[in-house]
Amino acid sequence: MNDIYWRGITAFNHVAEFGTFTAAAEATGYSKANLSQQVTELESRLGVQLFYRATRQLRLTEIGEAYYRKTRHALQEIALASTWASQSTDELKGVIRMNAVGGLLGEQLIAPLVIEFQKQHPNIEVHLDFSSVQVDLIDQHYDLVVRLGHMPDSTLLARKLGTIRTRYVASPEFLQANREIKHPNDLAGLPLVYGSVDQWVFTHGDEKQTLRAEGGIKVISGRVMRHAAMAGLGVTRLTDVYVQADLDHGRLVEVLPEWAESTPVYLVCPPLRYKLNRVSALMDWLKKGFEARYKQILKEGAAA
Repeated sequence: MNDIYWRGITAFNHVAEFGTFTAAAEATGYSKANLSQQVTELESRLGVQLFYRATRQLRLTEIGEAYYRKTRHALQEIALASTWASQSTDELKGVIRMNAVGGLLGEQLIAPLVIEFQKQHPNIEVHLDFSSVQVDLIDQHYDLVVRLGHMPDSTLLARKLGTIRTRYVASPEFLQANREIKHPNDLAGLPLVYGSVDQWVFTHGDEKQTLRAEGGIKVISGRVMRHAAMAGLGVTRLTDVYVQADLDHGRLVEVLPEWAESTPVYLVCPPLRYKLNRVSALMDWLKKGFEARYKQILKEGAAA
């Protein structure tokens, strides 16, 4: 691959990413004319049209969209390989872009471990964000993510941190004032406290039940759901990091314990990124500290 061809692919990716030649020029520092020339020469060499060009509009052709997907991933892998190769010493330095599930699990379990890691390694800069949406490590340039649930076969490298449990709980006062709950069907018609998950799926052995959560209060916050349940507003569904201390102190009571769910927690990263010293070091740190921090939160509750 000669230098002209390489520059054309790079220019094409910049324009495809930012949507216009003007935006790509502003973001990269190259001139609009230079980017346009590089893309035109690339189209000529390939013998295909990559963009539909109009006075006020620029969009990828069908071939252009496929070419962008393939070359974008290739450029990302080359950039990662270059970063890995440049690590000529064991010194830990550089940026780690990380995504974790939000709420108590991310903010009070994962984040404190990351903060302590940052203190121990000041030359590493961790960019940590929280999201309930499952991100794409490749497309969104993340080095590392925390994911819940069983991992399908994948080209990604996954390390299990531990397992959390989802419990069904209510206040003692609520349970005294309502009928006994022995089966998921008994929840029908009762007030429920629920969040973003409004379709509750119960599994016990070979039996599976589904319940549409409604008729109570909906709040997109695990902490608020916990307070609402303790206030007697209904049965709620929360992971044990939110409710275990309340169960231990009698502020909440578990119902349907045989229907409680176990969910694995994984660290996931692309294999090439794991070869970066800083990324593998953070993964080792989180793996080592997860269990102790998890047990601390279970004991002390949401204020741990």
